[in-house]
Amino acid sequence: MIVINMCGGVTMSGQWQLQASTAPMTIGGGAMRVKPDQVITEDNEPGLKLVLMLGDGAVRYRMPPSQPTQVSGPALHLSLSDQPFTVTHSFHAHTPLRYVAVRMPQSSLMQWFDTQGRPMDRLLDMAGSTPFIHDAKAGPALQALAKQLLLCPLQGALRDLYLSGKALELTANVLATLEVQPPSSTAITLPVRHRDRLHRAHEILMRDISHPPGLDWLASQIGLSVTLLTRGYRQLFGMSIYEFVREQRLQQAYRMLATGECSVSATAGMCGYTDSHFSKAFQRRFGIAPHTLCR
Repeated sequence: MIVINMCGGVTMSGQWQLQASTAPMTIGGGAMRVKPDQVITEDNEPGLKLVLMLGDGAVRYRMPPSQPTQVSGPALHLSLSDQPFTVTHSFHAHTPLRYVAVRMPQSSLMQWFDTQGRPMDRLLDMAGSTPFIHDAKAGPALQALAKQLLLCPLQGALRDLYLSGKALELTANVLATLEVQPPSSTAITLPVRHRDRLHRAHEILMRDISHPPGLDWLASQIGLSVTLLTRGYRQLFGMSIYEFVREQRLQQAYRMLATGECSVSATAGMCGYTDSHFSKAFQRRFGIAPHTLCR
């Protein structure tokens, strides 16, 4: 036990303490090049898989019964499932891929989130009987974390500690972009076909949160009217499309500033804000001016 005697005149604020724990996980990464073109089938156990691709490499994957999906870097891919599932990957020859990957088994996720409201359950509920899949562009902050994993300067046990911390930081930042509000208990149940289309709209928004499409275009892409889109989105995700985009932009900006990758002005532009509007919105959301986060 450590006892600290406090003398008069000492002011302490903003302090916190928790019993830290780390969930078992597997971390990997490096560069991959195939010759000739290769198709690789991967069997996945229940749990979480996060892959972040750096550079401009590309991979095509298919998860039956879904259609093939193309992911081009820099990008992230997240899958979450409570059942085993199979994915087929198609790699192109002479197209190198630089990546980092983090895997957590389902038992780790249950241990990690058991006392924190189990946000994973909401994501799995959104996906239904299929794995929850999320593909999106990787911004500068996430790319910086991936590069730190690939270029770890330490060795031995210190390297393991460093990589574990960075992998958890990367995973937490990705999951933070997916947090959804639980639907209202008084909400009218949405038809399954509408839920599927609204999930599609959500995926489109997440592809480039800094430059979201207009409501008319988004509604036409998913086959719903603007009214059904906006009303259904709020009902399913607990917030309006505007509120979701604003929150994701500000969270992205916070991560970029916290990692020191960009100036306030550059961060504002990359997140779709003008300088003056950005500073006001950031301070309203986080209670601090953005420039104080860069110090």
